[in-house]
Amino acid sequence: MRLLVPVSMFAIIIGLGIIASHSASANVWIPDNEFSGFYNVNGTYTVIGAVKNTEDNAIIPTITINVKDSDKTISEKYVLSTTNSQKDIPFNIKILQVEGKNATLEKPQVSFVVTNHNSTDIEIIYDKMLKKHADGHETGFIINNDTSTAHGVRVYAAIYGKDGKFLDVGKSIETIEEMKPEEKIAFSMYPDPQHASMVSYYSCFVVGEDPTMPSSVLKDGKPYNFTYLTSGSVTDTKFDDSTHSVIVTVRYPFPDTGFVNFMFPEESGAEKFSVLSNDKPVEFVQSKDSDGYWHVALSLPPRSTSHLAISGFVQPGLLSTDSFKNYILIIIPIVAAVISITIWKKKKD
Repeated sequence: MRLLVPVSMFAIIIGLGIIASHSASANVWIPDNEFSGFYNVNGTYTVIGAVKNTEDNAIIPTITINVKDSDKTISEKYVLSTTNSQKDIPFNIKILQVEGKNATLEKPQVSFVVTNHNSTDIEIIYDKMLKKHADGHETGFIINNDTSTAHGVRVYAAIYGKDGKFLDVGKSIETIEEMKPEEKIAFSMYPDPQHASMVSYYSCFVVGEDPTMPSSVLKDGKPYNFTYLTSGSVTDTKFDDSTHSVIVTVRYPFPDTGFVNFMFPEESGAEKFSVLSNDKPVEFVQSKDSDGYWHVALSLPPRSTSHLAISGFVQPGLLSTDSFKNYILIIIPIVAAVISITIWKKKKD
């Protein structure tokens, strides 16, 4: 019996070691007073909040939102934009799956990966032109203090009421596709109409020009999140179940050669991707970074529209090499425990 106890404990420890996951750092979190849910004027359940990053590095955060809707719980993951050190990233997410009118928002979870690039240095101009209007909306100007041209600029703000209550998260309504160094551009944003009369002030602490863009598709019936970098623009993203491929359209309107780099989370460790552009195979580079993300990078022809199909993802029902190794590592100590029990019983008899 003395042999059984250590062998069994050894099996349990190894099993737990394999399946344990690392929790997010306490330096990255969503404050309780800046996280809430409400039904907007269209009746859509909306979750608002802000992730705070006090890490020493820029991060790409992922939030998990759980909503109790009658007898079911809806759980969704969202990858947010790059958040610089000592900065925040607000979010305003509409959860269309909520059908009831008395949904309960549960405490969120936050995880993140460290990234080696910061978002571009673009700032709000805090002067008399930054103005909150009588109807609750705000207008102002931003300036690009960086040495390079920014693309796809977005302005965010946390919106507070007269009592300092966190009401909403606003996002600029303008499409700012390009912003040259030292260029100034106007922006405006509006709260949900039901909050308009309660707005006291905006906290425009985030300007989101981010070369790393998040995307999500429905893959095998579940949300599949990934990110990408591009000198063009990516639209019409979806997952094709028949070919088991991520389908996107990449537009590049400039006269030189551009690029796009997709970053997919590792599923098996043995993915081998292939890429079709406008139904023809194209050259690309596949690599893996230190965070375990696969990179699929390719060039974009000048003034082009490329309909890409990226395949090579793990299909449901197929056991990956890494998963097989994990199962073996779990089974070995269990088998050892069984053998030990058998030997002990024989010796006892």
